[in-house]
Amino acid sequence: MNSDPLHPTEIYYGRSNFSTLEEMANDLGINIYSEDKTMAFPAPELKIGSKITLERALPVEVTDAKITKIYRTWQKTVSELFKENQIELLGQDTVDPSLATWLRKDIKIKITRVAEVEVIEKEPINYIIVKRTSIDLEKGQTKIDTKGVKGEKEVIYVIKRVDGVEVSKTRKSEVIAKKPVNEILIVGIGPKYAKSGPYKDTINAAARSYLINGTALMCLMLRESGGTSDAGWPDGQYKGLFQYEEEFWNGISARAGFSGASIYNAEAQIFTTAYALTHGYTGRWPPWGGCRDK
Repeated sequence: MNSDPLHPTEIYYGRSNFSTLEEMANDLGINIYSEDKTMAFPAPELKIGSKITLERALPVEVTDAKITKIYRTWQKTVSELFKENQIELLGQDTVDPSLATWLRKDIKIKITRVAEVEVIEKEPINYIIVKRTSIDLEKGQTKIDTKGVKGEKEVIYVIKRVDGVEVSKTRKSEVIAKKPVNEILIVGIGPKYAKSGPYKDTINAAARSYLINGTALMCLMLRESGGTSDAGWPDGQYKGLFQYEEEFWNGISARAGFSGASIYNAEAQIFTTAYALTHGYTGRWPPWGGCRDK
């Protein structure tokens, strides 16, 4: 018997009614591996029975990235076993025990595969909402002038995998592939504008200049004169679109920038009234109270 504990020798006797070593092994219920050393005497094909001497290769369990396989070998070290079976360690791969370790009975070798790869991922870039005020839009109202569009960037990540399982993901760099388009939001700070009625454009222009409610100004004009610029002409005490007295008109129109303007001048009356209403003269028009919230 071979005294080598790593490569034990086994003796079997094959029966004479078999002519091959394989048939004898099957009959005996033994497994013969390609790495084992075998000798049969006399030759089985003589069919007189054979003495089978079987010297076993060392079985070594190797787990490579969680996949376990048995290798049978006559090599002496882990390094020699790997070379024999073309097992390579790459990059950051590790092996336990080390490559210099001598093979022994029941040894278990574990290879940890460590891989780092770069991947490119596309990520959105949010746009910025830029607010701009406009007196042409009523206070509290908004409108989108330019619709925002998201951009896109390509981000390079370094992904580390151990035995095929991702253990870390590190951002390496990024490149903007498409710049975002900022959204332009118009925020109204202007007055309420009249939608219809006589002298609408002039009333709205005055409302814009004095930040007064144009709808209310239109309402007051219609209540005072029905929108007739020569109302009260020629003998009435109160004249024009907003029913002014001559004396008050001369003073207030001058302060409003319409000195010498006719009391029947529609533009002068509208702008002067807008000035008067925003400078403490609301009491001269009692209907104003009913129009203010229009």
